[in-house]
Amino acid sequence: MNWTATRRTALRVILLLLALLIAWRILSNGLGEHFTRQALLGDEQAVGKALLWNPEQPTALYLRAESLMQSEPAQAEALLRKSIRLNPGNAVPMEMLARLLFDRHQIEAADEMIDLAVRRMPARKDIQLSAARYWVKRGQLSRAMENWAAVLRLDPGMGEKIYPTLTQIAENSQSVGLFKSLAESPPNWWDDFFIYLSEHAKKLETVVTVASIRHASKITLSRVERDELVKRLQEDHQWPEAYLVWVNGLDSEERRYLGSVFDGGFELAPANTGFGWYFPENKAWLIRRKNTYGAEGEKALHIFYKGENTPVNQVYQPLLLSPGHYVMNMRTRVDRLRVQGGIRWMLRCLGDESRVLGMGPLLVGASDWETHQFSFEVPNDKACTGQLLRLEIVGEDTDDRIVEGEVWFDRLSIRKIEHEQH
Repeated sequence: MNWTATRRTALRVILLLLALLIAWRILSNGLGEHFTRQALLGDEQAVGKALLWNPEQPTALYLRAESLMQSEPAQAEALLRKSIRLNPGNAVPMEMLARLLFDRHQIEAADEMIDLAVRRMPARKDIQLSAARYWVKRGQLSRAMENWAAVLRLDPGMGEKIYPTLTQIAENSQSVGLFKSLAESPPNWWDDFFIYLSEHAKKLETVVTVASIRHASKITLSRVERDELVKRLQEDHQWPEAYLVWVNGLDSEERRYLGSVFDGGFELAPANTGFGWYFPENKAWLIRRKNTYGAEGEKALHIFYKGENTPVNQVYQPLLLSPGHYVMNMRTRVDRLRVQGGIRWMLRCLGDESRVLGMGPLLVGASDWETHQFSFEVPNDKACTGQLLRLEIVGEDTDDRIVEGEVWFDRLSIRKIEHEQH
């Protein structure tokens, strides 16, 4: 009986000790986790407390290593390797170790470690960005671009941080070729990047080069790419080149309306790009294409003025007319149009808008459909390689004119004529 009692007592002691050990482990791990969370929130003193309670807390280990990377790199490396061994699914200490190994000139090991970090957590933007910085330091921009592309796939909103760097790469003739792989299969963020590039690249050549790389791929340029390329060419006054890119991007339906004035009957919805119609938005007017009596096609241009302060410059279209003499025709209808001075179509040089080439009839009051014609000459002048056809308020260049009423336009056209010598 005594022996049995002794065994029972020993078993109770062992179970008690085991329970105490488990409780202690739970307590130490819990406190270790608690202080680790405090450390992640910025409490520098908490790292030591976390490791005091749990020397094998993997996050606390790499946080301690981070503070030792400059002063005691060997100890930092040991801590990082221990952290990785304890939690092989966390890429953070791997990325840190890659940087440490690089600084210690262990390049091959560093390359392997940064690759491992990306493979472990490919969906972590910070890991991808760190990998990109690593490959930039290694002088391997192609690898860095893979990481930036991964970040943009995860979060296209990161473009505002990454696009400036990509633009710098594009502006360097030695590195612009790195865009070839992206251009062959444009990712979902490509159009957004091309918009940024066309607006921010210092030189037109950069935009043209990237567009050419895209054009050489099996995937045709998107409408966004063409529109942005045309816009940049126009901004740099490269009118013939801009027109060529624009016209090559038109579909079969749009090509039906090509002419000296594109879609002079307003049958197509305005694209507000290239050499088509631009309908500016403003609270002072409502611009629409509508069916109405007397229109020669399905639609005519209708502008309803609301009687508010109205900008001088309104509907417009860039033109590309060769030097020579021309006649412009148009049909107009005016309905209770009240404006001091009236409105009219103006033809100007795109390179110098102060130069007026011709002007249409003055419109004010009321009239049924009327046909008008006026002649003008395009000079052989670089500033007038491109032209601007625009509806304007007559008078001084001021944006405080009150305009009220309605006006209709249809069948705007321009034809070249042989100039008679007198």
